[in-house]
This record gives sequence, structure tokens and C-alpha cells, in this order.
Amino acid sequence: MKLIKGLLAIAIVSLIAVSCNETKKGLENDAKDAIEATTDAATDAIDATQEAAGDAADAIEKAADSVKSKANKVIDSAKTMADNVTMKCDGNCSKDGKSCNGSCKA
Repeated sequence: MKLIKGLLAIAIVSLIAVSCNETKKGLENDAKDAIEATTDAATDAIDATQEAAGDAADAIEKAADSVKSKANKVIDSAKTMADNVTMKCDGNCSKDGKSCNGSCKA
């Protein structure tokens, strides 16, 4: 009877040891999976941030080009308006028409 109890005790201890070992391996695998998932998520976040920064830079560059183009149009328009406003004189007036004696042509 003592022999059966001893063998039963050894069997139970062995079963617990094997079970704990499998649990340990399972936890190690779970930890590795969690680390891998976290690394993948961090990499995805970095990639998304880099892509967004690139898109923002492109948008800023396009906006700057648009502003530059519109500013050039405004400058050209102002020059044209200034040329149209000044009076052309026959030599008796200043170019801007301020000292005109009546001989300036509009």
C-alpha cells in the first residue's frame, strides 16, 4: 500500500512538473507574441508618421508655390495698373502727369 501511495505521489508530482513546464513555455510564447505585436504596432506608427510628415511637406510646398504664383500675378497686375494710370506727355509734363500743363495725353 505504501508502495502504491509512493508511486501515486511521484506520478502527481511529475504531472505537476510537466504541467508547470508547459505553462511556462506557453507564457514565454505569449510574451514573445506580445513583444512582436508591440514592435509591429510601433513600426506601423512610425511609418504612418513619416508618411504623414511627407504628405504635409508636399502640401506646404504646393501652398507656397500657389502663394508665390498668386503674388506674382498681383505684382504684374499692379505694374499694369500703374502703367495705365501714368500719363504720357509730349515733353511738357512729368511722366506721372502731376505738372501737366494740359498737353498730356491719357
